[in-house]
Amino acid sequence: MGFGIINIGKYWALKGVIMSNMELMNKDKLLKIFDYLNERLKENQLQLEITIYGGSIMTMVYDNRPATKDIDCVFGETNEKLLNNILDLTKFAFNLSEDWINEEIKEPLKVILKEDKETYKLYSNLKILKPKAKQLLAMKILAARPEPAKDFIDAYILCKDLDITTKAELLDVFEEFIPLTLLGERQRIFIKYLGEDLGYDWE
Repeated sequence: MGFGIINIGKYWALKGVIMSNMELMNKDKLLKIFDYLNERLKENQLQLEITIYGGSIMTMVYDNRPATKDIDCVFGETNEKLLNNILDLTKFAFNLSEDWINEEIKEPLKVILKEDKETYKLYSNLKILKPKAKQLLAMKILAARPEPAKDFIDAYILCKDLDITTKAELLDVFEEFIPLTLLGERQRIFIKYLGEDLGYDWE
């Protein structure tokens, strides 16, 4: 299946060689980007709330990734034209790719039954929110993408963080945020191999 932790580790080692630092954002670079965003917002007397998901969280909070290629996020209501100008400035200042901001997360969020968010970092003009670990895990299970996506290693880290040892516990977390009707064959296989890597039989 190629879901194993060792395989994913090898993938990241190889990817680190192939991709340049300019294309990836590690924890330090992400924090510098948010500092820069806050300063530009302050200059323009603009307040912004942003919720980050996916690789950005795993890079900054859980330290299990060397870097992320984009920031999965949703912006709160603000002056869109002014914000786009600030984002363009940020892209130029940090030599980021065209798709460094990824708002595609809006699509899977449509099926979320509820959001359980907390403040990750608070600046003078920028508030960064993130989903709590349980919601993040439920979203990783729903996505259940194979390599080279990082859903499997992320789910593994989150299960460890939440001390989840049984399939029942995992499904309870999933059902809290996502309808069980969306649990299909892809997710079943994902959960089976996740349990196996964690040392449990989740058939």
